[in-house]
Amino acid sequence: MAAGLIAQANMPAVPNPTVSAPVVGGDRGQPFGGFTDASRPAGYIEEERFFSGTATAYAKAGAWATDGRWTAKPASASNYKVRMLVRRPSDARRFNGIVIVEWLNVTAMAEGAADYLQMAEEITREGYAWVGVGAQASGVNAPRTGLKAWDASRYGSLVHPGDAYSYDIFSQAAQAIRRPGAVNPLSGLRVRHVIATGRSQSAFRLVTYVNAIHPLARVFDGYFVHSRGANAAGLSAEQLARDAENLIPPGAHIRSDIDVPVFDLQTEGDMITLGAHLTRQEPNPHYRRWEIAGAAHTETPRWVVETPPALDMGPGCKSAVNAAPHHAVVKAGLAALTRWVRDGVAPRQSPAIELANPTATDPAVVRDAYGNAKGGIRLPELEAPTATLDGSRNEVAQASPGVQNFCFLYGRAEAFDAATLASLYPNHDAFVKKFSAAADALVRDGYWLKPEADFAKTAAANSRIGK
Repeated sequence: MAAGLIAQANMPAVPNPTVSAPVVGGDRGQPFGGFTDASRPAGYIEEERFFSGTATAYAKAGAWATDGRWTAKPASASNYKVRMLVRRPSDARRFNGIVIVEWLNVTAMAEGAADYLQMAEEITREGYAWVGVGAQASGVNAPRTGLKAWDASRYGSLVHPGDAYSYDIFSQAAQAIRRPGAVNPLSGLRVRHVIATGRSQSAFRLVTYVNAIHPLARVFDGYFVHSRGANAAGLSAEQLARDAENLIPPGAHIRSDIDVPVFDLQTEGDMITLGAHLTRQEPNPHYRRWEIAGAAHTETPRWVVETPPALDMGPGCKSAVNAAPHHAVVKAGLAALTRWVRDGVAPRQSPAIELANPTATDPAVVRDAYGNAKGGIRLPELEAPTATLDGSRNEVAQASPGVQNFCFLYGRAEAFDAATLASLYPNHDAFVKKFSAAADALVRDGYWLKPEADFAKTAAANSRIGK
């Protein structure tokens, strides 16, 4: 066993929480963030359950450096009661044996399934189960947007003592799935592997979880760290704040002695707006990183960027927001991590996005003649470009006092004019051939899956580019 990890046999087992029967009722009669009739996939069941117990908060033991070899120790305990949202195949024979446990994102002060939104088609195609865990306090307690405010009748009994307890709450959710107690949250499905995912703020939390809590808990078989920034989350601070004492330096790596696969997916926008370029590290037996050129932290995706229709302006942004199909790489990343966890076949490390100042706070992405980034995973939208797509900071068109707005994370898109398109593509077939070749290359290299490539190629064939 690697020297930096504590042997599981020497650590107390993660407590198994009490899990409720499926939750029903409330003023709204449905779970927050649940399926609508339009979004419910065929052959899937959604159930909300509460789980409760006593959670541990942790403190740092010794200094924490950027190498990620962090040691944590129990600090205090508190009772809690939070929720998990379970989505599983209705036919157990369709279940592929793998549960994705997502750390629900609370940046908007409400629980959001940021990874599920991008993974959904692959989850249902391949028969995964998915469990969203409300690990952080603001998702429960926020005055206007938390669960208690949204439906006091349904969620009034929930208790969250603070984000210091979020790490153990997340561990206990996984324990309930791996080794069910009196109530099985997956209703008897045979679980073979449990994979943790987290996007944006939740990815900040996962970095700290992987480096400091995984050696103590070991309840996950792999991790999907998606769109993190330069800073890892603190142990005691709320939301995105950093601990006041023994501050974690920017640029934290994933510890090199980790004993399960860690898949690290970052976009161009994560580097420009969040400093994720500072976290770059070389691949090792349990770590791989992919970087998506032309993609933003958040976007409104299109397979082919052309106008009309008009480009989306996001949540009231000054410029049209990024349109790269970030989600297609996420789906391929899930498939790659699953194969790694299940079969021991590690994915390749992607090329790095080219940066003029790779160690500076402002990384200055190297761009081609059309303003698109060089290096990284080469989307067809960049290899056969019809627009400039970047992860640069967008601005709010008209700010509203006291209202959160995340335009800075949405990147930008600017469609080429007719003259530029004509100079690139003398006819429609020229565009389709170049676009399709780029899509096929992504499938060959594992960065896209065939269904997404087929959708994209159909969109290119149906476009007006070159006509």
